[in-house]
Amino acid sequence: MEPNTLYYGDCLDWMQRWDDASVDLIYLDPPFNSKTNYNILYSTAGGGQAQYRAFDDTWHWDEAAADRYAMFESAAGRPAHRVIVGLYHILGPSGMLAYLTYMAERLEQMHRLLKPTGSLYLHCDPTMSHYLKLVMDTIFGADKFRNEVAWCYRGGGVPKSDFARKHDIIFRYSKSKSVTFNVDDVRIPYSDDVMNSSASRYDKSYRTNKVYEGYRPNKLGKHPEDWWTIQPIMPSSSERMGYPTQKPLALLERIIKASSNPGDIVLDPFCGCGTSIDAARRLGRHWVGIDISSFAIDLIRERRLLDTTIPTHGIPYDLASARKLAAEQPFNFESWAVTRLPGFAPNAKQIADGGVDGRATLAEQPSDYDSRLALAQIKGGKFSLSALRDFIGVTDRDRAALGCYVTLDPVNTSAARRAVAATGTVTVAGYPYRRMQLWAISDYFEGRLPALPIMADPYTGRALQPLLSAAGTR
Repeated sequence: MEPNTLYYGDCLDWMQRWDDASVDLIYLDPPFNSKTNYNILYSTAGGGQAQYRAFDDTWHWDEAAADRYAMFESAAGRPAHRVIVGLYHILGPSGMLAYLTYMAERLEQMHRLLKPTGSLYLHCDPTMSHYLKLVMDTIFGADKFRNEVAWCYRGGGVPKSDFARKHDIIFRYSKSKSVTFNVDDVRIPYSDDVMNSSASRYDKSYRTNKVYEGYRPNKLGKHPEDWWTIQPIMPSSSERMGYPTQKPLALLERIIKASSNPGDIVLDPFCGCGTSIDAARRLGRHWVGIDISSFAIDLIRERRLLDTTIPTHGIPYDLASARKLAAEQPFNFESWAVTRLPGFAPNAKQIADGGVDGRATLAEQPSDYDSRLALAQIKGGKFSLSALRDFIGVTDRDRAALGCYVTLDPVNTSAARRAVAATGTVTVAGYPYRRMQLWAISDYFEGRLPALPIMADPYTGRALQPLLSAAGTR
């Protein structure tokens, strides 16, 4: 494990490689089994449907879930063995059990990684909190349960036939009885009225030698309760990054201040848009973030921390590692490859996607075409002329101004060139651009981008700064 580093991939794969007792604090905001598919919406001006599938939180009993259960059933020595076998008798082979076996595998590793003085904060909601607490009690020990924090907030709609649900649950567990807890760093300040009134009562009782009927408030503030009122991120907030399930910075700062010290290592194995990482860095802690989405990794480096030099493991760093990703995790390869194109975001669907893997919006309307939509298709295998022709048909079908056909290796066949040339050009800001672009991942590693017009930032709608001077059909 390298501190101040991002890791791309399944957190289970990375955590299994790391040493015991190497982390001071773990915060995780994992999927909740909310039966929701979370998308990131972005600018749609002239670009048709525009959303990125951040993650699916709908779980099914499938072959992978059955394999996980079989592993727990036969491994009597594993911490979560008894609870998973017991839950099987209650829930049966279901999406709920699929989710719980997934979480149990990863929580076992997190327990192993924690130092003896470490804490783990598991963020969840009422969908699965009761089952997750059973799993946590088994792995950590029921006597290591420290708090059930209720994060309370306002805003949003209200149901017609229920009380409005306006809180999340955060379970706090420790590795041992000797745990880091900095209460003075997270006290809630008293108002001046309370301090002045309490001081007056205390002084009077002291002077008259009467029994003191209260106490003098701590000047640092009130001892915090296990319910926290912290407002969620408002739509107009500068903190908002458009990432679904994004949590406010103040929430993570309170957790990190309370349960770690400057210089400690904070791990977030489902780091999303990086709120925990941002908070840890601001507070002088080392951090490690893992996410299964290459989009999330890019978001943290490029928009959250504004530092593209942050070390990242798991993201392809050369053509060989890109080939490996394409062969082993084709959907992750597609998402990663799409985001190498300036202004493009992955499609909301990766199965039955209609031949579209990514979308972008031109910053300026072409003078000879009535659309600003740009499409991309990613191919991780061998080049197929028929697949290229099919994608050309998709761009015509969707009335796209241009398309990018992305392969691992350059495509130089005469037939492919003729097919691309036949699509013609589109004129933007006085420059002609080919309506169909061929581009290879090998070009990316050699520092070459396709000759595209300036695109709109998919998350702000503003024009991106051109990365290269290449323009037109040259």
